[in-house]
Amino acid sequence: MSLKTSTNMPVTQSLGVEKWGHVDMPLLRDVPVHRPAIGLIELTMETAMSGELHSFLDGTSAGIYTSRVPFSGTTVGSELAKMGDRVVAAADLLPETKWLDCIVYGCTSGSAFIGHDRLTALIGTVRPEIPVITPIGAVVRALKALDVRKVAVATPYVTSVNAQVESVLSHDGFEIVGGASFHTEDGFAMMRMPPECFVTAALAANSEDAEAIFISCTGIVVGPVIAEIERLTGKPVVTSNQAIAWQCLETVEARAPSTKFGRLFGMQIPTKSAMHSNLKPARDSELKPATCDVIRMGRVENVSGCWIGQVLEG
Repeated sequence: MSLKTSTNMPVTQSLGVEKWGHVDMPLLRDVPVHRPAIGLIELTMETAMSGELHSFLDGTSAGIYTSRVPFSGTTVGSELAKMGDRVVAAADLLPETKWLDCIVYGCTSGSAFIGHDRLTALIGTVRPEIPVITPIGAVVRALKALDVRKVAVATPYVTSVNAQVESVLSHDGFEIVGGASFHTEDGFAMMRMPPECFVTAALAANSEDAEAIFISCTGIVVGPVIAEIERLTGKPVVTSNQAIAWQCLETVEARAPSTKFGRLFGMQIPTKSAMHSNLKPARDSELKPATCDVIRMGRVENVSGCWIGQVLEG
């Protein structure tokens, strides 16, 4: 009678592990084994960001190792700020320092409320001497590399979050000359928004004065339409994930193998001595609440909500 396994398959006779052959260990690769080796702190509900980063870094030997920070998905200031108390535990789940070239905190609006400097300090308590990249910090560096000051901004956020992003950018010397938003606080919906709707938002935010267009949020997919927006407007486009990928390449002194995701990837990273660290969250009294959907050249315009799966016409 033949023996049966728990899956009711007959047991076959094997060689026996004591008879397995021996293979000598090879010379081991240096660490980090990927370049750049990116420790990514994503939000618990995030599904868009790492895919965007992989697209932007295609053709490189980048590796992305992720951890998660608890987040409710409700994109409002009080919820975003809570992540500041949770980021250390998330960072401590990443590989040890020797395996990494940089650590990325994966939330633009969160970095605007918590602050670039505070996030850097918090992550540094458990992963010291590793460059920390925040979305808001990477965007500032990208805009400086493009040598622009007047910026149009498109976001999925509600007004209070838009005001915080605008205030932080203004503190770093940029003038926001146009804006458009879908005004949602639903982080789950943001990840499901089709890339084409950000063409509509970018065109609505654009103005004659704007020298560049910034599309904010790490939880959205914009990569497939960056080139189209640049073609339609004749202006460089910076997105949160694009700027992060670009700065990650700096950590290994590399350039992107292609500029198909925008002019930014053809630019040199500004030297650290040329940068100033004024990326701190604004005080409540400094926030400038918006009073309408789009403000452009003194005219009020509207960008309707982007229904999930719907492609908006320009």
